[in-house]
Amino acid sequence: MTPTEGTARPPRLCLVHRSGRRLRLRFQSPVPQGAALVAFADGLADLTGVARALVRPRTGSVIIETLAPAGEVLEALAGSDLVWIVDAPRPVAVGQVMQLGLARTDMELARRTEGALDLRSTLAVALLGAAIVQLARGRVAGPATTLAMTAFSLLERGKRG
Repeated sequence: MTPTEGTARPPRLCLVHRSGRRLRLRFQSPVPQGAALVAFADGLADLTGVARALVRPRTGSVIIETLAPAGEVLEALAGSDLVWIVDAPRPVAVGQVMQLGLARTDMELARRTEGALDLRSTLAVALLGAAIVQLARGRVAGPATTLAMTAFSLLERGKRG
């Protein structure tokens, strides 16, 4: 339900989890405070089919235990003036999270070493060290060669980029 113009907007919540007789929602707008939070929780508990409503302000979540099937209670909740149900935000792709983490690590490493090292050169040094260990163990044709070639390729790419 979309709130109408000129009225106070109810809190925006998204569905996080639904099971047979339980709903977990998360605030997408600021969590009500004080008396407004108590009134909000009481309003949820008064809905038909709701056994208990727990509002967790620290985590921004709402847990609703139901007497009726959770889907029916969710529909009643969406049709009420208590909340505005919105779609959950899409999770960020794992590849993007990894790229951001690597970029931050690279920048922090460069900052802490005053530009002497970056992530690529550090990985190349670690691979060369591993290649030397493998050579010392007599594993010339296998791991040592692969590690060394990977290290050299990282160093060469670093010169171009």
